[in-house]
Amino acid sequence: MPWHRVITRSIEARILQDISFPRPLLDVGCGDGHFASVVFPEGVEVGIDPGLSDAREALGRGIYRLIVNASSLEVPFASETFASVLSNCVLEHIPDLDTTLAEIARVLRPGGLFVCTVIGDRFSDLFIPPAPWARVGLGRLREAYVRWFNRKARHFHFDSPAEWTERFKRAGLMVERWRYYSSPEASAAAHRNHYWSLPLLLSRRLTGRWVPLPEWVERPFSMRRFIRFVDEPEPKIGACIAFLCRRT
Repeated sequence: MPWHRVITRSIEARILQDISFPRPLLDVGCGDGHFASVVFPEGVEVGIDPGLSDAREALGRGIYRLIVNASSLEVPFASETFASVLSNCVLEHIPDLDTTLAEIARVLRPGGLFVCTVIGDRFSDLFIPPAPWARVGLGRLREAYVRWFNRKARHFHFDSPAEWTERFKRAGLMVERWRYYSSPEASAAAHRNHYWSLPLLLSRRLTGRWVPLPEWVERPFSMRRFIRFVDEPEPKIGACIAFLCRRT
């Protein structure tokens, strides 16, 4: 995976490995399936994603029993089908979020588990800290860059933990616990590595693989660059938030 995803996805995998997901499990916004293949080596019942190419790639990984090319605005399953739903770093990219949450609640069984990771209200300040820009008189340029970065990433929601909790409550999803992740240090490193990962983007476009020769990349030196972020204790503030909820 590209370096910036290595940092964030590894932290998320560490958080999710301690959660027991009742089956059947629905993965909303499954993408190319790489993340699920790491977190759920035993497999996942269903994944849905609106991107056709991503859905095809996820299907090819063989980790899902069923892949559906569908929108979260209209989940094509009967009410109360799933015992748990996961949505990893997806909700902030959906403009009509309330409809998606209502659909997630609909397909969950009463008492069912909903786990999600999202960006929070501190995301931009932690990923792109303002202080270095202000010191050289580039505060306004930073503001323009932040707007461009979030528009490019299709980030629509930057809610606080309280605001996310209220969104979930309106949909009938009660938060049992939440935690920050991606510390200021991890967030700044993830942002920097967007640009160190540009050669990997070229590889992806030319070969279809982010890392054509992973055996040359996944060496102890590379691992040491990132494992310290994965091993961090829960930060007091973080760019992202993980929620564990129950359907009422």
